[in-house]
Amino acid sequence: MCPVLLRKPALSLLVFAGLWWVGAAIAQSVTLDRIAAKGVVSVGYIATPGTFAFEDAQGNTVGYSIDLCLRVIDNIRKSLKRPDLRVRYTQLTGAQRIPMLKAGEIDIECGGNTNTVARQKDVDFSYTFFTTGARLLTLKSFPVQGNNDLWQKRVAVSKGTTAESLVRQLQTEQNLQVISVGTDPEGVALVERGQADAFAQDDILLYGLLSASPRKDQLMVSGRFMSVEPYAFMLPKGDVPLREIVDKTLLGLMSSGELLGLYKKWFDTVALRVPMNVYMQENLRFPSKYGVP
Repeated sequence: MCPVLLRKPALSLLVFAGLWWVGAAIAQSVTLDRIAAKGVVSVGYIATPGTFAFEDAQGNTVGYSIDLCLRVIDNIRKSLKRPDLRVRYTQLTGAQRIPMLKAGEIDIECGGNTNTVARQKDVDFSYTFFTTGARLLTLKSFPVQGNNDLWQKRVAVSKGTTAESLVRQLQTEQNLQVISVGTDPEGVALVERGQADAFAQDDILLYGLLSASPRKDQLMVSGRFMSVEPYAFMLPKGDVPLREIVDKTLLGLMSSGELLGLYKKWFDTVALRVPMNVYMQENLRFPSKYGVP
């Protein structure tokens, strides 16, 4: 019971305090100084159709993590006293995220990024705002229950993702033929055409890709969870003032219940019904920055 008593008041105080955190250390932030000078917040994201970040039919960048990111940007505007700040979106591949963030070409990565210990060496992460796990997209004629079902199969995976690391670990064990692709839609297309037996990716992303596929009646998300993936925003390493704005924004959204509302908006729809898993429920109760190995 102690953790509940300790953590819940902290979140309540955060909401009550409002914007008490704006101001003092802004001048020490390289990223915030760059944003103020350019008048633009540069947001990177990996396209995840129907879920975290993608372009809608009108060409607008939308999604669950984009909604969260826009709340962060509102507080950056308040912190810098720059209501005129614009947002510039850049669509990335998995392999581009960290190099572009380190080079200052983007200010924040607002897609679905797994917080890993290895990545923490190069970038900082916000509090976790979504939790999922890697599974497989297959044709319904090839349902997968466990790793043994993948013996000598062709498994596609996107470069630079945590799913790639998992599949590489299985490559020798199950004698897999691993097919690396640049984007998730490429992996799905290989399965649709019968050129790959499975595409490995976090299951929430697979559900989004499945809902957008013209052959969705022939596809399924299959197999057990191969991992637990805590999603967070990627931030420039060591930029404490920016990280504080991001973290306190997310904690406020969790405490107020707005984050839960955004989850329902994007993941409890006619096209996509994804019940909140126990890991996500616990993360809302006890926010963390746990990075997986």
